[in-house]
Amino acid sequence: MTARGNPFAPGRLRKLLGFDPALAGTTWEALDARWREIGLRAAVTGHCGSGKTSLLDAWAARLDEPPLRLFFNDRHRQLDAADRALLAGCAGKVLFVDGEDRLGWAGRRELRRGARAARAVLVARHRAGGWPELGRLRSDPRQAAILLERAAPEWTEHFLPGIALRWDRCGGNLRELWLGCYDEVAAGKKSFEKI
Repeated sequence: MTARGNPFAPGRLRKLLGFDPALAGTTWEALDARWREIGLRAAVTGHCGSGKTSLLDAWAARLDEPPLRLFFNDRHRQLDAADRALLAGCAGKVLFVDGEDRLGWAGRRELRRGARAARAVLVARHRAGGWPELGRLRSDPRQAAILLERAAPEWTEHFLPGIALRWDRCGGNLRELWLGCYDEVAAGKKSFEKI
């Protein structure tokens, strides 16, 4: 099977499994109202693979004008020249920052200072702190089962019986759960482990 034909290919899943506020127990209208209520400066929090980046992607698609975006991770933990240039041009615009808590204290402070001119800021981070919390995302095995049926209904017979244990083994990280499914399908296993 080619990577493109794998139903758990990351690019395919990104398109199919965009953030669904109903699975988080809310609506787009409620999220938007809360964001406005707390001054259009907020953080969405949650553990790795809980849907924070998916929420930012889906929210960006709902805006009339694409937001400016910064992304930090374990390999990019400091503001660089491109990040500073983006911040310098954020006046009156919407700014999304993914992985803000990967920055050190000084970097977070510089980011906050630079973001003051933005019309609105939405940050994704693991824990609350520094920004008013818009909401906390939590994945669970029920969500994983619903998403499995949406993404690859032909594979539910193989993966659904053990979805709760798979979810637990991944520490609730849905991205890791799908990568595990991808690897099993790519390996062409004829009999799948019934967990």
